[in-house]
Amino acid sequence: MRERPGSGPIRLLRDERGVSVTVGYVLTLAIGAILLSGVVIGIGGVLDAQTDRAVRGDLSVLGQTAAANVESADRLARAAETDRSSANGTLNASVSVAVDLPDRAAGVPYRIAIDDDAVTVRTDRPEATMAIPHAARTNVTPASVRGGPIRIEYERSGAGPGNLTVVER
Repeated sequence: MRERPGSGPIRLLRDERGVSVTVGYVLTLAIGAILLSGVVIGIGGVLDAQTDRAVRGDLSVLGQTAAANVESADRLARAAETDRSSANGTLNASVSVAVDLPDRAAGVPYRIAIDDDAVTVRTDRPEATMAIPHAARTNVTPASVRGGPIRIEYERSGAGPGNLTVVER
């Protein structure tokens, strides 16, 4: 049997028609994978920034709510002290303010620290802290509690000064 000119193994080595389809397919997949990974990386940075802003906004609102309730408990405690001093034979004064705060700020657990000057709300992931000053004139016992429902209590019995205390509910 006779081979035609231009046929046989040498012709197959020079034939690139099938290679171009395969190479094009592989290149298309590679370019698509690179574009997709670029989009995922880009969206990840935007998502982190949005989460950080949402957490800071929620912490600000939660801190202001807690500070406002500390001030309310302070006003009620001073009113109870005024009533106590005008009532004959009354030695005790107590106030309790329940505050319903969410367990999480933008889906992240947080802590509330309260002292004589401010309410500080903080998270660890992302690391964010908001300090909200309050105007309470009654002594505040420094405390740190988990985020969530809290109770602000004032108790005075006897002659000593009373303190505002924050506890978890």
